[in-house]
Amino acid sequence: MDNNRANQLNPNNSSFWKSRGYSDRPSGWLDIAITIVSAVASLSQAGLDNRSNQLNPNSNTYWSSRGQSKP
Repeated sequence: MDNNRANQLNPNNSSFWKSRGYSDRPSGWLDIAITIVSAVASLSQAGLDNRSNQLNPNSNTYWSSRGQSKP
């Protein structure tokens, strides 16, 4: 279980695909993985900051992106 995050970030692992809504690695998996990585890599600094805030539970943006108020 300690490697779950690493597995979810590894396109060669089934956890990567399951965490993205696929039941298993699709046949065109490499193109899909490149698209996912390219989408994040092409974000502007403001976009990267927003994404970082959406992943940070200490940020108001984290909670508002989930339709909740910060506790």
